[in-house]
Amino acid sequence: MRYYSTQRPVAPGTFPKPDGNKIIGIHNFDRKTYCEEIDRDAWGYIDYERHLTRYDADSYELVTAQTKTLHLRYLGTDSWGRYVYEDENGKLWKLLDCCSPREVCEQRGDTPCSSCGNAFDGEPDCSMAIYIKPEFQ
Repeated sequence: MRYYSTQRPVAPGTFPKPDGNKIIGIHNFDRKTYCEEIDRDAWGYIDYERHLTRYDADSYELVTAQTKTLHLRYLGTDSWGRYVYEDENGKLWKLLDCCSPREVCEQRGDTPCSSCGNAFDGEPDCSMAIYIKPEFQ
């Protein structure tokens, strides 16, 4: 899985080394270069054997191409005012910023969280994987 470094060249201390996730290779560009795969400039990339967690990628400001799309249909707000969506597989997702209008959360790219027990009023559980692109409908 490829992760692009958008803030600095890939060097020691600029990328995570998770146990059991082998680094396949590292490549730096001569200068910051536009990368079509992520639709932005990057200094280089690092390839891992498996996906990183969202926490690891965010902590090191690494960006991956979103290779899977989930279509999310808005269902309403739960009893805590969180925006609830359903994907094409019947899984429920929530946007947690209930102080901003729903459209603002969607446009700025807030990360949806799954709903515990897949219940409409369930607590937010896990963040959507970093390689999944939510498409709000």
